Amino acid sequence: MNYQQRLQKEIIINAEREDEVRIAITEDSHLVELFVETPETERHVGDVFLGRIAKVIPGMNAAFINVGLEQDAFLHFSDVGDSYETSSAFLAGEDAEMRDDDDEEEDYLVEEGATAAEQKIFRPRNERNSSRSNSRQSNGRAAPSVGKAGGMELRLATERPSGSKPIPRGQRPVPSLLGANVVLEPEHPILVQVTREAFANKGVRVTSRISLPGRFLVLVPFEPGIGISRKVFSVRERTRLRRIVRSLKPRELGVIIRTVAENKEESALREDLEKLLEQWRDIEKKAHEIPPPALMYRDPSLTSSVMRDLFSPDITRIVIDSRKMYREVMDYVEWAAPNLTGTVELFRGSRSIFDELNIESQIEQTLTRKIALPSGGYLFFEHTEAMVVIDVNSGRYAARREQELNSLKTNLEAAREISRQLRLRDIGGIIVIDFIDMNEERNKKKVYDEMRKEMRKDRAKSSVLPLTEFGLMQITRQRIRRSIAQSLSETCPVCGGTGILVSKMTIIGQIERWLERYRESSGERSVVLRVHPTLGDMLGKGFFSPILKLEFKHKMRIRLEPDESLTGDEFRFFSTKQQKDITAEFSAAGLVPVDVSDIDEGEGEDSSLDMEDMDERSSGGQLSSSLDDRSSTFDEDDFDEPESVGDDDRSSYDNVPKLRERNQRSENRSGPRKQGNRPRRRR
Repeated sequence: MNYQQRLQKEIIINAEREDEVRIAITEDSHLVELFVETPETERHVGDVFLGRIAKVIPGMNAAFINVGLEQDAFLHFSDVGDSYETSSAFLAGEDAEMRDDDDEEEDYLVEEGATAAEQKIFRPRNERNSSRSNSRQSNGRAAPSVGKAGGMELRLATERPSGSKPIPRGQRPVPSLLGANVVLEPEHPILVQVTREAFANKGVRVTSRISLPGRFLVLVPFEPGIGISRKVFSVRERTRLRRIVRSLKPRELGVIIRTVAENKEESALREDLEKLLEQWRDIEKKAHEIPPPALMYRDPSLTSSVMRDLFSPDITRIVIDSRKMYREVMDYVEWAAPNLTGTVELFRGSRSIFDELNIESQIEQTLTRKIALPSGGYLFFEHTEAMVVIDVNSGRYAARREQELNSLKTNLEAAREISRQLRLRDIGGIIVIDFIDMNEERNKKKVYDEMRKEMRKDRAKSSVLPLTEFGLMQITRQRIRRSIAQSLSETCPVCGGTGILVSKMTIIGQIERWLERYRESSGERSVVLRVHPTLGDMLGKGFFSPILKLEFKHKMRIRLEPDESLTGDEFRFFSTKQQKDITAEFSAAGLVPVDVSDIDEGEGEDSSLDMEDMDERSSGGQLSSSLDDRSSTFDEDDFDEPESVGDDDRSSYDNVPKLRERNQRSENRSGPRKQGNRPRRRR
């Protein structure tokens, strides 16, 4: 008996609230998967849409499909299966020649995935060779017509106008990833199924391989044939199931036999197939009556889909805290697996079922960035735009002896916990793990083998690479739905999800620099400053408050107004005279660089501006304006002068307009300077 069979697997359903259903999957009382359904978290995986091709982008090997959602769906060319020809003919209302593989002696071997739309069919070798041969034979000839959809004729991608010359080999375009080399034309209708939920700013991902999952069978409308799960090992049982399904299914439809169908009676398979055929007939009717974009089929509720896909004989217990939900689950189990009705229980405790079974505390940990390890180390999760980075730290365990063994023990604990957290948080995409450094290669291999063993428990497809010389491990994990953090939380409106706020002193500095730019370019001396109330309290605090200091320094009237719609690091300036927002007009990004031609030239030989002065002027005038402000409050006599200044130096000195204007202002205030008033040079 392997490790997974020894696990005590349980399904805990919390449905006491009418607007929320939570389903927890536990292994030995450890939470490993969590599903949450609320009115705000609408699910689309498994839904079938009749869409319309919005645009085709060959450079991305993808097309965007209008399915009626907020964002267009993403269809990669690799997700356009060989059944596209049949699907197009079906939408055009024409009969297409169907391929029947029932005469093949080999079975289709399929991988049991999270959803039926993710099933991958492994065709027999002789059919794959035949398909390649047909593809080679069709190269360079006009392709047959597929049919009409949306009033336009569809043809294969290998078609070229009659009478045209063959394209030289070196000038031929790169082969497309489109299955069967079909052409996707904008505005054409297409039947697609959602395989991945929308996340961030990306829409749902879809495929043209339609599949309707049942308890024992999966109906594949456009790919005739029979597929059998790889986990059905008995040749005799595969033959029996294949014979039963061949006698039940229509010739033009395909069927995949799931693992749970093993040893089931023909009556159970027939009932399951009849339900699937009824669903498909409903889709057929809608597809010919409703114009695209439109929803053709919606996947069942969260509880029904979890019971359909996850309920199996290795589930030791199902606990439910709602009587209504308990009756629904019991009816399903009595039909699907009558011998397992004893595993379904109704929770009768006074406390919440998740509190009673210590699940609530584990859910709260999924929203934290730091996870403690048994030996004293900890994990730190960091989400970025491109990937998720996990840092493994030894913590207090690092102070002990035998560093290599301690690092190995912590890394092995981290590998097990990371695998669980990836499943629990439903993290997809690229994951990079920074393990504690180890010197021995055999220890690195132990960590790699441990991670691979733990990731085999995951239903989502994943790929694990060995540790690099820097101690980094790279993992890719299939993303099907939004992560738990995205489902249970929302982006902070203050920090925008960064977790970092600009300090209040930095914001006050930005306000002061804005006022400097405003006073230089505008003649108005009265503005309204709107900030968040917390920042407003700081600006107005004290007898000689920061806002009062700004008023005195810039000789302006500033009326401070709190505005809760602003974040803690935002401010808005409004003109009192014009009654409009002028913040962007005088921001650093909105300034126009100084034109050198507008600067007066001096009379000396060195008539060009010094580069440092030019940089100050072109950078927004911040530095030069601050110098002018300070010099305007002092007389020139307050500064020491060198003992002698040469003619060349004085000529260069006079040619700087900034300093020349300062001298002129000083003379206007104090009059001509007397030689006797010259201050002594400081020693």
